[in-house]
This record gives sequence, structure tokens and C-alpha cells, in this order.
Amino acid sequence: MFDKLKGYLPYLGAVLLFIVLSFVYFSPVLEGKQLPQLDNTHAKAMSKELSDYEKETGEKAMWTNSMFGGMPAYQIKGDSSKNIFSYFNRFTRLGLPYETVAIVFLYMLGFYLLLLSMKVDHWLSVIGAIAFAFGSYNLIIIIAGHITKTYAIALMAPVVAGVLYAYNRNRFVGAVITAVALGMEIAYNHVQITYYLAFMVGFIVISRLVYAIKEKALKPFASTTGLLVVAAMLAVLPNITNLWTTAEYGKYSIRGASELTPKEGQKEHSGLDVDYAFSWSYGKHETLTLLIPNIVGGASEAIANSDEAMQHVDPRLKEYVGQSSQYWGGRIFTSGPVYVGALICFLFFIGAFYYKGKERWWLIGITVFSIMLAWGKNLEWFNYFMFYNFPLYNKFRTVEMALVLASMAMPVLGFLGLKTIIEQPDVVKKDSKWFAIAFALTGGVSLLFALFPTAFNIYHFLSPMEAQQFGAQIQQGGEQAQMYQLLESNLIAARKVLFTSDAWRSFAFILLGSGSIWFYLQGKLQKRYVIWGLALIIFIDVWGVSKRYLNNDDFVSKSKARQELAQTKADQAILRDTDDYFRVLPINRDPFKDGFTPYWHKSVGGFHGAKLRRYQDVVDHYLMNDWQQLIQVMQTAQTPGDLEVAMENMPVLNMMNTKYIIYSANAAPIFNPNYMGNAWFVKGVKEVANPDEEIAALGTTNLQTTAVVEKRFIDKVQGYSTDSVMGRIELTHYAPDYLIFESNAPQEQLAVFSDVYYDKGWKAYIDGKEADIIRTNYILRGLMIPAGEHDIEFRFKPQSFAIGQTIAIISSIIILLLIVGAAVMVRKQRKF
Repeated sequence: MFDKLKGYLPYLGAVLLFIVLSFVYFSPVLEGKQLPQLDNTHAKAMSKELSDYEKETGEKAMWTNSMFGGMPAYQIKGDSSKNIFSYFNRFTRLGLPYETVAIVFLYMLGFYLLLLSMKVDHWLSVIGAIAFAFGSYNLIIIIAGHITKTYAIALMAPVVAGVLYAYNRNRFVGAVITAVALGMEIAYNHVQITYYLAFMVGFIVISRLVYAIKEKALKPFASTTGLLVVAAMLAVLPNITNLWTTAEYGKYSIRGASELTPKEGQKEHSGLDVDYAFSWSYGKHETLTLLIPNIVGGASEAIANSDEAMQHVDPRLKEYVGQSSQYWGGRIFTSGPVYVGALICFLFFIGAFYYKGKERWWLIGITVFSIMLAWGKNLEWFNYFMFYNFPLYNKFRTVEMALVLASMAMPVLGFLGLKTIIEQPDVVKKDSKWFAIAFALTGGVSLLFALFPTAFNIYHFLSPMEAQQFGAQIQQGGEQAQMYQLLESNLIAARKVLFTSDAWRSFAFILLGSGSIWFYLQGKLQKRYVIWGLALIIFIDVWGVSKRYLNNDDFVSKSKARQELAQTKADQAILRDTDDYFRVLPINRDPFKDGFTPYWHKSVGGFHGAKLRRYQDVVDHYLMNDWQQLIQVMQTAQTPGDLEVAMENMPVLNMMNTKYIIYSANAAPIFNPNYMGNAWFVKGVKEVANPDEEIAALGTTNLQTTAVVEKRFIDKVQGYSTDSVMGRIELTHYAPDYLIFESNAPQEQLAVFSDVYYDKGWKAYIDGKEADIIRTNYILRGLMIPAGEHDIEFRFKPQSFAIGQTIAIISSIIILLLIVGAAVMVRKQRKF
């Protein structure tokens, strides 16, 4: 018994080491401090209405009105209670701090399991896990608050481990591992990472198909691949609720097709705008950040933060140069580079040259492929083809994210290569030129840039915009031109320091690592010293770079962290309003990239990457202009009446029930007397032929008295007109996904409601009988209300959610049975 347990001790030791390292990296959490994470803060703000409602009632609302006029709750705070994989995810986090420690722990654990499944030595697997986990991108996205993305990345390695186990060892056990790992990965709901993972698995399958053809082993390949397809389906089924509702909603979001006629020069397609999708494209010259972190300056932080760089700046210009960004690449800004480690790059080429196993080509292929995807608009012929032709590719943005594939594949191949040359030193002795080439491609390149930073005229140390601005000023001539010339040369000098110091750094790590390996191959250094030496080099390298972008200084006390969403004077004034339901427009920040206002109020704007397409159309055509105009009026208004006149001419803002304008956090908000309320009766209908006419009519129609209705809905209000509006309609009950109105009118009338139209779940009932909802004013709901007193209900109960929950329960039970079956099979195999 003890001997059996003893065999597990190295693995338990590895797990404990991973936990310790994770806590050491995030040591301030032991002091009770928190890490401010902007996107995570936005997520908390967006979901607050849902969380509050659940606390008050014990029920989970399926819709929230906290932003963009309303959105499905499953796009913000989904219900995963019927999904077994969500419970597995909770268990594997071991109760560790969710937003920090648990992430890095799972990075290491998942990669460790992958290398073990590929028969890499225990200690090499531990080192590889550390190398992967502390790659800069993996830490940078933590401080950004991309929490679901981090966990989805952490589970990529176990999915690949399951796939390879199925092909290399036991197809049934491998398929079960794949189903569980993939199901857990999908459960974290970061579809883009899952999509990239599918590319990686696709490369594996294609690679195995080629080998199967060569080896005339198509039958076992087909049976294994078939089982993996079944495994993928089983992974999807417990997640079906979220996937189905997301796919359903996606068609109507900004990731679906627009109903408006494309602008001149734009190509009609279903998906994101091409410029928006490729706005975060990695520059070709930036790719070497994989090897040298500061190759284009690092992060978008002030040069003044680098004492070493400032030492090379003229004292007279330190203030000006110090304010400039360290980063000078082609993106708008960046939180840091994608750096996998200098020695890892060297080992990657060692693996490419010396490892001859079946994983070689797909690892090289996916690395190159991910780099090409990350280049985005900088490789138009390839990525524009992908955007317009490859299924689902145009649903995603921030293409630099594709480098997660290279960040995983490079250390995998690197450690397979290291395993090869450690176990078979003769392969290098027989053909040492590839060792030299690997050094030249990494250490040699680093040395070249350290000695000659402007070699080959690749790096100019100015962003495209800076180069244009300096060029224009210098071209004018005179004393001003001389000053700009001096400023330019000092800025370049400062950035060269950042560039060359990291080039020397990478060269040193590669020299030490490759040198120790070489001495081992020559029999002059024992294996254990080489392994521990490489472990130390890799650890110092990746840990040091990641600490530049996420370190102890980033943590704050809990009290300070709470201040991010603390009530302002403007919030307090609005919250004194006893009305249940109205909207707010903040003009002191971009309201349509605002993740703070929804915490306390129902906002006209908000922060989300998949708002409704029609709502985005209204933002583009009207609300964005209203925001900018309000700012201008605030700056020039002589009397409060000037502001009222301006708001009177903003019909779309008013139909959204916008009651208050926040112009300063420290001042009382501006009351909008033109807001139209939760619902109102209209005199007549303006029929329009298509969406283009529909959205244009919003700016030329009195929306208080007339509803704009497209011909698709006109049969429900055909011929409607009344001389005057009579009676009342008012909101009597508010819940995020359940609204009750009372109406009393002497005649049948059309009512317009200031809530977003979405027919995939919203149902209307008049006195308990279902009534047809009419889309009005491009984005709102309308109902024909009979004469007399009536109760009107709106309920959001999407059928896709209800069916999905049932499927999730049944498939979760099946998954449990398969896990038990796989465990029994493994136990029997070990007995024999």
C-alpha cells in the first residue's frame, strides 16, 4: 500500500510546488490585498442588477436592463447550475483565490499533465509547466481582468493531452479525457479561445491523417477520430444552454449581419466590421517579442518609468521624452508583449531540428499559423481571406490573441526537443550543425540586435504616427525643426536602450542555457545539474519579464479596491429618485465603452463586445452624436434652457427613457424633461419599407406621437390612426425579465415601450392572453392595447434556454457514467 502511495508522491509534490509558486507570485493576496482588474470590474458592474435580484429573490433573472437598453443575462452572468463541467471547474480550482492564484496554478497543472502524457520526464514536465505558466501574455491578461480567457487557456493543454492520449495509447480513455477537459474549457465561456483550440486540434488530426496514409493505418485512425468527435459532442452537450443561446443571440448582435445597406466600398458579410476585428493586429516586426520582450518597447507606459533609458536623454528634454510611450509598435496601445522566453525559443528550434516524433510537424505548423493569424491586417492576403471565407472567423476580434497557440506549442516542442537530446546525446554529436543553427536563429539574432539595433533597417524606434508627425515638423525647417529633430533623436536613443538591454538579456540566457546543454552533450556536466540549471535560467527569465507587467505594486487594499465602484455625488442624487425604471446617460466618459455606470444605474450605454446589432446602429446614427453634442452644449450653454432645447432635439435619446445626464461625478445630474417614460400611446404610425428607411425616420419623426414601423410588422397596425391620445399606461411591477403595466383607455391604441425588441424569448400578455409584440422605432417594442382596463405583462423565457437545461442534465449524467467506465478500464489495465 505504502509503495503504491509512494509512486504518487512526485506528482503530489509537483501540485504543491505549483500552489506555492502561485502564492509567491501573488503574495499580496496573503495580506488581504486585491488586484484591480478593469475588465473584471466592468463584469461586476454589468452583472450587479442580476446579482442583486438573485440575492433578493433567490431567482436567476434571464435579462438585464442595466445597459444598452437591455440584453440577455446569459451574455453577462449565465446559469451553469445544470452543467456538470462547472462543478468540475470549481473542484479543480481547489478553493484558491479565483482571480489570481487559481489561474496560474491551473496554467502549470494543465501543461504539466500534457507533457507527462507525451512521456516527458517528471522534472522536465515541471520546468515546462513553469515556463508556460509565466509566459508574459498569460499574466498580462490577468491584470487586464480577462478571467474567463485565462481559464480557457489553462485548459487547452489538458484537451490536447486527451486527444494525443487517444491517438497514442488508449482511444477510449483518451476520448473520455478529451470530453471532460474540453467540456470544462467550454464551460468557462470564452468562445474565441475555444475556436483557436479547434485549430490546434485540427492540425493534430491532419498530421495524424498524413501518418495514417503513410503507414496504411486508416482504420485505427478513423475509429480514434470518430471517438474524438463523439467526445467533442459530449463536451458540448452539458454546455448546450450557453452555446445555444449565444448562437441564437449572436445572429442579432454586432457579430451577426447588419440589415442596413453597406457603405460604399464595404463588403457585405455576416460578422464584425473588418477594421474593428483587425484593430489589434500584431506587427510583423513585433513578432520577435517572442524572443526579445522589449523589441518594440514593451508596454504603453511612460519612458520616464525606465531610469536606464532616461540616462541617455538630454536633461533639457527629459520632461518631453519621459512623457512618451515606451511602446512604439503599430497598435494603439498595449499592456505588454507576448514573450515565451529566450531559452524556450532556442529549445523550440532544437525540437524542430532533432525531435522526430509525430508531434513535430503539427507543433511547427500551428506556431506559424498562429503568427500569421495574429498579424491580421498586416498580412491582408491571408487574413482577409480568412475573415470573409472561413466559418465563424469574422465573429472575433483582437487577433493578436491567436498567439496563445504559439505560446503553448513552442514550449511543448521545446521540451520534446530537450527530452530528445538529453536521452539521446548522440543525435547532436552526429549532426551538430543544427544545434549551431538553433543558436544562431535565437542567440545570434539577439546578439546582432544588441550590437547593431538598426540592422537591416527593420526597427526605427518611432511609431508610424510619430514618424509622420516628426517628419512634418522637421520638413518645415527653422529653429522649430531643429528642436523637433533633437527631440526625435533623444526619443530614439531612449528606446534603443530598452531595445538593446533586452537583446543582451535574451542573448545571455540563451548562451547560458545552450552552453550548459552543450557541456552535458560533451560529457562534461551531469544530467541533474543541467536540468536544475535550465530550470533556474527559465524561471528567472519568464518570471522576471512577467513581473514587469504584473507585480506586487499593482495590488491595493480591499478598501481602495471598493472605491472603484463607490457611489459618487451624481449617483447618490439619482438613487434618491423613487421611480423603479429609467435610464441614465453619462457624458463625462464614453458612454458606449463604459463599464462603471451600469453598477448603480440602468445605462443608455455600457460595455460589452456583443451588443445588439440594431442598438449599435442607433448608437452610430444618433446616440453617439447626441453624446458629443451634449458635451459641446455644456461648454457653451448660457442658461439651463439651452440644454433643454438641445435635449428636446434628441428624439432617440428621449425614447430610451433617459431621465438623467451625468456630466460630472461630483455634481448633481441634469434632469431631462423630455424623457418619454416607460411607455406611451401614439396617435399614428409611419410605415417604412426597409431598415434603411426605418433608422432614417427616427431623426425626422415626432416619436412622442408617431411610431415608426417597418412593413414586416405593418399588418398588425394597418390603418391605425387616432385624433388624440387618451387614457394612461404605467409600469406597476419591475423585475429584470418580468414587467407589468396597467392601462386604462377609452379606445384601442398603440403603445410604445422604451424597452429593446428581442423576439427570441420576450413574450407579451394582455390579461393573461399572449399578444403580438410589434417592433417599433427600429429597436423598441409596441403593442396594440384594447380599450378599457388591462394588465400587460412582458416575460423573458427563451425556449432555447429551457430545452438546453434539460439536455445539460441528461448529458451530465452520461459524462459521469463514462468517467466511471474509463476509471474501471484503467484500473483493469494496471492489474494486468
